[in-house]
Amino acid sequence: MEWILKLLFLGIVIGIVRKYPKTSIALALLGLLIYSQKQDPVEEQRTAPTEIYSNKTYSTPEVPTTYRFKASRNSIEAELGISQPVTTKRYKKAATTTIRVGAICNDGTSSTATGRGACSHHGGVAYWLYE
Repeated sequence: MEWILKLLFLGIVIGIVRKYPKTSIALALLGLLIYSQKQDPVEEQRTAPTEIYSNKTYSTPEVPTTYRFKASRNSIEAELGISQPVTTKRYKKAATTTIRVGAICNDGTSSTATGRGACSHHGGVAYWLYE
């Protein structure tokens, strides 16, 4: 119910501000004074710390017996199904690097070009020549 009144008051204030902009400054100051005089309702609801806590020591709730054991890392990994990292085998021979040095064109001529445009005026590349 209170929020309806606040919304209604806000609508009235917006209407006054649009019609009378100079009086809106006075309304803003008046609202600021009213707001600063208002007491904080949260502080009224708070209770003293002596009412919340007693002189008794705080005890933690009982932990279920299934969580009481101390598990090692290996047993946790086995329970969760985490496997050890797999090592990869090294290649038996190093990859050979082939360097393109030229091309033989479809019309029989040779070219030293190594890019896409090799033999472009000779019918295209028949096969590439590698080092």
